[in-house]
Amino acid sequence: MLFVFAPAPRHTAPAAREAAFHERARRVGSVNYQLTVATTVLPRLTRDGARAPVWQVVGNGHGEERRALAALPKAR
Repeated sequence: MLFVFAPAPRHTAPAAREAAFHERARRVGSVNYQLTVATTVLPRLTRDGARAPVWQVVGNGHGEERRALAALPKAR
């Protein structure tokens, strides 16, 4: 599942909302869902493209490098 955080009137910047999403996900215990969730922000996606390393996998710790679409983990 891919989430793109886009600019929106009267909301915080997309990067701040993406960071908050990851922070909340880290606080959720292991739910053992067998799907991959990754996020990006619209400006980065527009600039670099979906196949570039713009995706950050949810729940894999702080500061993980972004990955290309083909490098995302496969759902089990």
